[in-house]
Amino acid sequence: MPDAAAGSTTEPVRVGDRYVLGPELGRGGMARVHRAHDEVLDRDVAVKLLHPHLAADATFLARFRREARAAAALAHPNVVGVHDWGETEDGAYLVMQLIDGVSLRDVLRRRGSLSPAESLAVLAPAAAGLGAAHAAGLVHRDVKPENLLIGRDGVVRVTDFGLARAAASATSTFGPDVLVGSPHYLAPEAVQGESLDARADVYALGIVLVECLTGAPPHDAESPFATAMQHTLHAVPPPSTLREGIDELLDDVVVTATAMDREARYDDASAFGAALTRMLGGAVPRVAPPGGSTPPPPPSTGTSPTGTSRMPRIDRDAATQLVAPTTSVVRRPAAPSTPGGAGDIVDDTGPPPPPGSEQDDPPEPTAPRRSRRGWLTALLVLLLLAGSGAGGYLFWDRVMAPVTPIPDVLGDPIDDADAALDAAGFTVRVDPDRPFDLGTPAGHVLAQTPEGELRQGGTVTLVLSNGPRPVDIPDLAGEDQAEAVEALTEAGLQPRVTERFDESVPAGTVLATVPGADTTVDEATEVELVVSAGPSPIDVIDVTGQPEAAAIDALEALGLRGEVVARPFSDRPAGEVIAQDPGPDATRFADDTVELTVSDGPEPVEVPGVRGERVDDAVAVLRGLGFDVEVERRGGFGALLNPDQVYDQDPAPGSRRPVGDTIILYAYN
Repeated sequence: MPDAAAGSTTEPVRVGDRYVLGPELGRGGMARVHRAHDEVLDRDVAVKLLHPHLAADATFLARFRREARAAAALAHPNVVGVHDWGETEDGAYLVMQLIDGVSLRDVLRRRGSLSPAESLAVLAPAAAGLGAAHAAGLVHRDVKPENLLIGRDGVVRVTDFGLARAAASATSTFGPDVLVGSPHYLAPEAVQGESLDARADVYALGIVLVECLTGAPPHDAESPFATAMQHTLHAVPPPSTLREGIDELLDDVVVTATAMDREARYDDASAFGAALTRMLGGAVPRVAPPGGSTPPPPPSTGTSPTGTSRMPRIDRDAATQLVAPTTSVVRRPAAPSTPGGAGDIVDDTGPPPPPGSEQDDPPEPTAPRRSRRGWLTALLVLLLLAGSGAGGYLFWDRVMAPVTPIPDVLGDPIDDADAALDAAGFTVRVDPDRPFDLGTPAGHVLAQTPEGELRQGGTVTLVLSNGPRPVDIPDLAGEDQAEAVEALTEAGLQPRVTERFDESVPAGTVLATVPGADTTVDEATEVELVVSAGPSPIDVIDVTGQPEAAAIDALEALGLRGEVVARPFSDRPAGEVIAQDPGPDATRFADDTVELTVSDGPEPVEVPGVRGERVDDAVAVLRGLGFDVEVERRGGFGALLNPDQVYDQDPAPGSRRPVGDTIILYAYN
């Protein structure tokens, strides 16, 4: 089923090609309800969209179609009308009369309980609506305060016929995992999985009467299953045993309506309603529209000794005294032109009793409960009010008006919040305390009390945010990184660590904060914690192959020191760097040493003695060892005796010279 989010900028969602969905009004276990507009008849309606998972159950859909047809055919002033029904690919839907008002649950949530007069003023018309359904062969199966609606016109209507029965066709009525209906109101036979008739609705309506009178249903346990089982184990106690001030005649009605054996109950809701009517001498309780005339009586399906009578008007003061349990007074803002909106001063739940009234002199502790005549008289007064224009207005303004939705102004600026609450008819009180709050800007609404619903003119208290808490950044220079992070966190700030090389401060030590120390910032502000990473790293370069002096100069230019640690013989020229430690691309820090190995040239070779050798032989020996040879010849007497013979050499035999050195031979011609 499509969503219809309020305020959406997309195309409007239509159901049945004619109903434009508006905001969601509520949801439950089987459906959600939207306000909608019927484009064909140009009227506002309520569209109930059944949850998509029910569309997959063929048994449910078959039962839903039958129940929807029957509910649509049911026309009674105390039953919410069903205008249309249908199915889409996402599921089924019902189109119902849109009721501008509240549920009995809303009233009980605000009031806690109702007086006997108020209870019967709601239950009698509800019984009339259910009685009409029973006469048409319909059983509601889910009678509870949520399904009794009270409109601004003062009319009580029953809603949601058929859905519980359709759901029951797809699953068991009762079991460890499934309960169709509300556990607090289930008749014993419903809990035991038996077939249900009108007497199950009578039982549920009797439970609702007990809850109205006492403020709570008679059975309540730790789980839905346990609560439901209570109905099969314990009879409903008479309400007079649960709360003082309830006439014993009402006990008789409740005990009969909620008998564990359904054979002992009233046959249907009409008989239940007739029992209430007989207590009033035949007067049928009705609620008139605010400021309007008495509505016509609903069709009676039971008998009444005297029939239905039109009730005369009664003065406002008498009515006010009847329904005023407290004396709390608040000043109302400019009130809207709706019931309950006239006047500048209103009582939160009604005006104080006048001097001399029975409320000024409470009964002695040992006195019996108020007599039957006393509360019946009060009920008759209320019913007289319901029969007049002023009475209908007072019934709404003094009994039903408490249930008015309070705009949600959390997070709004105070001016916007004040305007919204004033437009809705509430008085605004601003709490003088302004707590700091990180997520709510200063001057915006942090909390509102109460939330949900309240009678128009009631006081809504707003708590304004003082914005985020201001925090002074501590001086953390020189602190250990872990301790500095903990200090900022405890102050309500968010540390972010960055590192910076420093040649003199050890790694892990705080250098500074950004913003700086003693700066005032908002709570949860991110503070940069600059921490030393120690000295800057230096990438060692490759100096092999360079002359010793050049290599040392290159290393010193980087901030390193070059140190010759070895001078081995090699085939590389003497003085050339042939190795280094560490090698290229290693990382060192300022003033670290790079060890150099410098070639001492080739290893020296022992010069052999070649004196007395012929020149060519001597040269061959020396060159074979890697020496260069130069020959200097001379003549004289020796040349005659030893021609072409070496007579001396330089260097002398036995000395060591590097390969490649020159050996000079002295020879005769």
